[in-house]
Amino acid sequence: MALGTLKLLGRLGAHARRMAALVIAGVWRKNTFAETERRLAALPMRDQVMVTAGVFGALICLSYLFGQFGVTGFLLFLLLVVVVVN
Repeated sequence: MALGTLKLLGRLGAHARRMAALVIAGVWRKNTFAETERRLAALPMRDQVMVTAGVFGALICLSYLFGQFGVTGFLLFLLLVVVVVN
């Protein structure tokens, strides 16, 4: 791969890991975002990818589930995401 592509994938992975840490910290209120991000960054790369993919996979599954209820379900999903992130 080209060096630019690898650099872009590295930045994208770092942003995805931060978003996964944000969702985990929102659901699991025991740890702060900084602590969750630090713990996730300390994991081996394979485990980081698995945790990040699992979080995004769960969000996609939840969005499909809530999407079955139309606009109301979609709005409830967005409200749930906002409550968890804040």
